[in-house]
Order: sequence, then structure tokens, then C-alpha cells
Amino acid sequence: MPELWAVAGRRASLPCNLSEPDDSITLILWYKGEAKAPIYTLDARKGALDKARHFPSTELGARANFLMSNDPPTLELNPVFAEDDGVYKCRTEFKRSRTLTQMIRLHVIVPVREVIIMDEHGQRLRDIIGPYDEGSYVSLICEAEGVLDIGRHAIFSQHANYETA
Repeated sequence: MPELWAVAGRRASLPCNLSEPDDSITLILWYKGEAKAPIYTLDARKGALDKARHFPSTELGARANFLMSNDPPTLELNPVFAEDDGVYKCRTEFKRSRTLTQMIRLHVIVPVREVIIMDEHGQRLRDIIGPYDEGSYVSLICEAEGVLDIGRHAIFSQHANYETA
């Protein structure tokens, strides 16, 4: 399944390839996760595709728009929210041909609001720390506020081993 990454507060463009030879599109439906109801509908059953009616769900509202002019066409979410993270399905129905279904996984990156650095006693450090002798042991605690729980990661530099949680 293709994956797409977007930053919360910015735009996400979810592609849906509509190429089907010798047939016309009647309906494009977007779903999120296992939902039974579409989150976005483009209805061309009563006319040409360029005159199709657009129906975003109340959940998406004015944040969503399906752009046929993009290649491939895309469902635009602007702005994208952390809650938009998930698996999306684009279902395209044609007059005569079989229905096409495409899936895409959207990952939403939530920027850190604030980084707090503390010493080993939990005291917040706001300025330059030290002085420390070269080669001496230094213990710092780094907390990032406003980020989703992504588990423990170890970050290594040339001279130190930093662990973040």
C-alpha cells in the first residue's frame, strides 16, 4: 500500500489514479478506515465529470476538495489534522467497467510545541550549561511537548549516547 506523509496544519494530497480506457466515471467515493459512509463523494451520474457535484462529509467540511486537474487527481485536505492519520480508500465507479479501489496510508506528523531540557535532578535548563571537563559524564533529560507517542528511540552522536522517550 502506498504511504504518504504530511505535517499537521499543512496540506495533504491523497492521489487517486482514475485511468480507465473507453469508459466514463460516474462516482468517486473516498473512505477512511473501516467506515461504511464515504468521507468525500464526487458524483458525475447526471452529467460530465468536469461538472460533477462534490460532497465532503461534515467531518471534513471545507478542508476537503477533490482536484481533477492534478495528475493524478487528488483529495486535498487543508489543513490536515493529527486525527486524519490513517488508511484511505478511493473507490471509482464507471458506467460499464468494473469498480476500481485504491488504498493509501496517510501518516500525519505532529510538530513539537516545546522542548524542555533538564538536568539529572529535574531542574529546567534555560541557558548555556557547564562548564564541564572534557570527557566528564553529563546527564540531561529532554522532554518534547505536543508530539504523539512514538515509542523510545536512541539517538547516537560521535561523542554521546542520547536516549529520548
